[in-house]
Amino acid sequence: MSRPLRVLIAEDKADDAELIVRELRRAGYAPDWVRVDTEADFAARLSPDLDVILSDYAMPEFSGLRALEVLHEHGLEIPFLIISGTIGEDTAVAAMKQGAADYLLKDRLARLGPAIHHALEQGRLRREGRQAEEAMRQSEHKYRHLFESLSEAAFLIECSSRRVVDANLRGEDLLGRNRAEILGMDEGDLFPSHESAENGCQLTKADAHGHLEEAAVVTKDGRRIPVQISVAPVDLYGRHLVLALMTDITERKALEARLLRAQRMESIGTLASGLAHDLNNILAPIMMSAPLLRRDLPPEVREGIVFTIETSAARGAQIVRQVLTFGRGLEGERTPLQLGELLAELRQIIGETFPKKIAVEVSSAPDLWPIIGDATQLHQVLMNLAVNARDAMPDGGTLRICAANFPMDQGHASLLPGAKAGPYILIEVTDMGCGIAPEIVDRIFDPFFTTKGVGKGSGLGLSTAFGIVRSHGGFIKVSSVVGKESCFQVLLPAAPSPAAGPDLATAAPATPVSRGEVLLVADDEETVRESTATVLREHGYEVLLAIDGIEALDVFSRNASRIAAVLTDVMMPKMDGLALTRALRKMQPGLPIIPTTGLGEEAQRAEWYALGVAKVLAKPFGADTLLQAVHEALRAPTGSRRPGE
Repeated sequence: MSRPLRVLIAEDKADDAELIVRELRRAGYAPDWVRVDTEADFAARLSPDLDVILSDYAMPEFSGLRALEVLHEHGLEIPFLIISGTIGEDTAVAAMKQGAADYLLKDRLARLGPAIHHALEQGRLRREGRQAEEAMRQSEHKYRHLFESLSEAAFLIECSSRRVVDANLRGEDLLGRNRAEILGMDEGDLFPSHESAENGCQLTKADAHGHLEEAAVVTKDGRRIPVQISVAPVDLYGRHLVLALMTDITERKALEARLLRAQRMESIGTLASGLAHDLNNILAPIMMSAPLLRRDLPPEVREGIVFTIETSAARGAQIVRQVLTFGRGLEGERTPLQLGELLAELRQIIGETFPKKIAVEVSSAPDLWPIIGDATQLHQVLMNLAVNARDAMPDGGTLRICAANFPMDQGHASLLPGAKAGPYILIEVTDMGCGIAPEIVDRIFDPFFTTKGVGKGSGLGLSTAFGIVRSHGGFIKVSSVVGKESCFQVLLPAAPSPAAGPDLATAAPATPVSRGEVLLVADDEETVRESTATVLREHGYEVLLAIDGIEALDVFSRNASRIAAVLTDVMMPKMDGLALTRALRKMQPGLPIIPTTGLGEEAQRAEWYALGVAKVLAKPFGADTLLQAVHEALRAPTGSRRPGE
């Protein structure tokens, strides 16, 4: 069957046109054709419906090259073939460079059929290519529209190279970088401050589908922004990519911090009676022993009294320090931790604050793996569980807390949604109390759910513990037998490498020797001021005293050439320690200054460091600590007193 072919023939000789049509039919085409020989007729007959144009090269009123120009002027892409009896090789090549599909000689029309077939096929391929390009442009436009319309900061990361290949406008805003700066970044560069460099955010790992994690990105100007990340694998244009969506959770973290602070204060409130009892036990031997020092006692008796006072004071200081740390909740930094040390601290505080009718047993494996975590938050988890256990045993009983290594296999991991096989630490908190009724076991981790009476708990303890454990990549579950016991199991991922612990073998430094330097001590508390002066004078220093910052400035201005260092309380009336330090820095920039504080105001530490103060002494401190701090401050090179040096 002949193939229909719509043809426009530009030819001044009718006989030559008939020969062309006859050859078309012989080649298997059924031509629907029209002949023109002027530019006006050619332009009038141009139509997108044409399949092919056949043109003579030279005509009296027209030419093939002009016909080709008119075709281009009309914006049509129709296969154009030149058929001539006189065209030379160079002319034909020039015509093809201008867009002609082919050229033929009139005395060799046998090649017309294959030439048209080839021209039609090339035209079809060009059209399909343009359609594919247009589809690609539309697809890219749709992709860009969807990508930019995402409410989260979005990044596309190539799995093979781990490089960022695209970022939306919210991603630019999050990082404070333009798209050109972001493209090509390694995925590790997105999290330069991630707490665990070895086990950090690996967004392109094979099991990334649905992967959720909290991390912190650092902006171009150095700000640290907490984000929650969700990832999913995508295939785009044949490339294996990961789509990472990041949500700024700064406000959420601030709200969580306030909620955790409130819950911590509630926990401290439940321990208040125990704290009062223990502090009274600490103060009693001090108050009874101190008056005895006025008597003429044998040296061994006097030494025993001094030892009692020292140990009692140290015990009280430790309790206050633990309560302050827990109450302030300075969470946020996740560092390598040894849970055995955390359990030892917990054992001390609950042993001193829980009723004596509750026996506390704490144990941990000697080779316990370290973890990466927030010490204050994990302390809160254990404290919440311990307080719940205490409340479950109103008539007394045994509270057991134990920790051990737990290599989780795939079978066990499959029982915990989201768990993966690997090394974990298992902490069990077991009480011999009333147990938990089966109908409420599934609700105990819900916020504000509590079985305690009004005023005896907010119901945030277990929900807070659950949230903290999950944020550490861990799991918490409970088993209970009504009337017998309850056991809470906390599973935390072990760290990839051992945490470096303190060097316990390091010997205590010898008491420094003074060179008779003059020191200025400013403190509004008379007993602290006089005790500090006594210790310093006993070790060879000359001491000048001031009761506040204003008096300290007056004393310093009159003795500036003699004073070698200043010790100042942070909180004083009229002028506090920070204001005093700023004033002293203007008067004598290199002067060693040692702040002392009973609260440890973390928010001010950056200001102290900016003023060149490398160390803040936390009250209460012993004589050795005081003398060592003074010695280090006096011996530090001028201008080099900076944090960490």
